[in-house]
Amino acid sequence: MDAEHESIRSLSGPAGGGRFGWGKLALWVPACLLLGALVSRASVVAEAYGRPFLLFPLLVGVGLGAMTVGMMRLLQVGNRPTILLGTVSAAAVTVAGQHYFGYLAAWEAYHQQAAKVEMARQAFPDAVKGRISSPPANVFEFLREDAAAGRPLPGGYVARGWGAWASWAVDGLLVLATTLAMVIPAGRQPYCNRCRSWYRVNRSGRIDVPTAGRLAQIAEVAPAEQPTAARYRLLNCNGGCGPTGFELSWDKSPSGTSSVRLWLDPERRNQMVQVLDEATKVSRDLPLEPSQPNNHRPEH
Repeated sequence: MDAEHESIRSLSGPAGGGRFGWGKLALWVPACLLLGALVSRASVVAEAYGRPFLLFPLLVGVGLGAMTVGMMRLLQVGNRPTILLGTVSAAAVTVAGQHYFGYLAAWEAYHQQAAKVEMARQAFPDAVKGRISSPPANVFEFLREDAAAGRPLPGGYVARGWGAWASWAVDGLLVLATTLAMVIPAGRQPYCNRCRSWYRVNRSGRIDVPTAGRLAQIAEVAPAEQPTAARYRLLNCNGGCGPTGFELSWDKSPSGTSSVRLWLDPERRNQMVQVLDEATKVSRDLPLEPSQPNNHRPEH
């Protein structure tokens, strides 16, 4: 459903983004580098099952972005430039790590093949002669040889030389763009600089229309006209030291929804909690509807 309108009051809300701290920076950036290495290794393993052109780097970016957001919340990193630095570093390590782990895989395949050839030479010295070609001496030589060999693309086209390098650059940009597309919106969420924690939903659910009307009255907002249902959310930081975020959504099916978001002072927050507790108690104390009598007589 499309939102019909949305009212936002944030004059008393928390300031956007967290303050810079050297401790958080020293913890965040290495953690992002490690995360990038782990994602690049996992992506190389996943390539054995297929690497759809353009789709694969998007999936890698989605995975990296989701894990970066999770780690950002776990470590409670709220400074936006710090978050951006770590995210770009993680994406760079992921892209470079894919090629590096491919290089290591080539070396591993070479040693396995060399071991098999040596075993065959010992068993049949007259039949097995010569040596297999050595792998690239370093990752840069590996990339040059890989680009010269060509990268198959959809439509039967094989990108060689600069074309292969360009396709790798596109993959890298897709990984970075997808990761940032997930991390940047998450970094815009409210953050408390007192207890240095992200705001999170600590209470939410569906409520009946009369209860939603009482909450709207406390929040001093106009209720929706002829709503069919409503939902609410309360957001707080870990320490409960900042204002409480409140969101109220009205369902006016089939026309759509309307919602309001604002920040509550302690007095209005306590009033809303009391209303919600009363509504929960009333719904819990309501007697169950008696079962309908069964007028159907069993056949003999």
